[in-house]
Amino acid sequence: MARRSKIAILCSMVISLCAPLGLPAYASTLAQDQALVAQLKQEANQTYAQIAAEKAKASSLQNQAAGYQRALLNVELGIHTNQAQTAVVEQKIKQLTEEIHKNQVTLDTDKTELTGQLRAMYEQGPMQYLTVLFGSKSFHDFLSRLALLEIVAQRQHQMILQVQTLQASIKVQQGTQQKQYAQLVVKRQQLQSFQMAQQVLLHKNHMLQAAVKSNIQSETRRNVLVESQIKLTQQQIQQIQAETQKAEQLMQNSTYVAQQKSTLANVSASSIISFAEQFMGTPYVWGGTSPSGFDCSGFVQFVFDHFGVNLNRTSEQQFAEGVPVSTSNLKPGDLVFFSTYAPGATHVGIYMGNGMMIDAEDLGVTIDSVFNSYWGPKYIGARQVLQ
Repeated sequence: MARRSKIAILCSMVISLCAPLGLPAYASTLAQDQALVAQLKQEANQTYAQIAAEKAKASSLQNQAAGYQRALLNVELGIHTNQAQTAVVEQKIKQLTEEIHKNQVTLDTDKTELTGQLRAMYEQGPMQYLTVLFGSKSFHDFLSRLALLEIVAQRQHQMILQVQTLQASIKVQQGTQQKQYAQLVVKRQQLQSFQMAQQVLLHKNHMLQAAVKSNIQSETRRNVLVESQIKLTQQQIQQIQAETQKAEQLMQNSTYVAQQKSTLANVSASSIISFAEQFMGTPYVWGGTSPSGFDCSGFVQFVFDHFGVNLNRTSEQQFAEGVPVSTSNLKPGDLVFFSTYAPGATHVGIYMGNGMMIDAEDLGVTIDSVFNSYWGPKYIGARQVLQ
């Protein structure tokens, strides 16, 4: 139901204390209020269900966010471990590189020495070895010198082979460490990518949680409003029922009706209407009671006061004056009442005949139909204040 229609229903709830033909209108209003209560209760149940659904969604999102947080902590721990492992491998690679360089220097030196010896042997010929050998003092010394020369040559060759073998081993270790380093770099990139993805998911989750929280607050406010409307409507149903019963009792009191009729003013309705028409176009002013600006009841009071007919100031008070008159018995000069922005007789006009009235409304003093699409549903009764 549109908000305006709800307000219209809520605003059509005041009953005349003495309106016999107002009773059908009240009965209609009562039925509308009862239907409205049922609809509002259904709407309240929907808000309860929506709030419960949003709270469940919020709980699910919170659990999901906790999972993202745990995953991020694990990723951060993995990145930290990866960085520590990478630093160790980098240090090992650095040490192996230094060893390779050191061994290369040693190998180059040994090769240079061996090359120098070979060159000397080539340049000086076999005489040098013969001189060493023949310089021996005995045969045993000769054999010793020969064996010594062979040992020296073998050791120099073995030394070169050992350095070369060590160099090759170190390079293998270096390759292994470099491969491990490359794997650690790839793993770190994967961890960082996963970290970014989890951060994006966590951010989206927080946005969803904010939206759900806003929905819960909105539905809670809506629920409070609906419950308030239910309470207000139920109170007004009770009020309508009580006032309707009171009005029925008053209408059965012949003394009361006769007393009301005896107070009616003897003034020409045509004079009232002619005078009222002089103020056509006068602007509407809330609380206005003069030709510079009228509200609805101020206009009616001013017009009737001109002819010595004293009416109360507000439309609610005027609704309790005069004699109730049915729709079929409306005559020019009668007051017609409507329930608009709030419960009760919140608007009044002067009936002109043929279903028309003159009144002060938002557009100013104008002539309008009593039973058109706007005023008709808001009509709650009429009062006769002239004989």
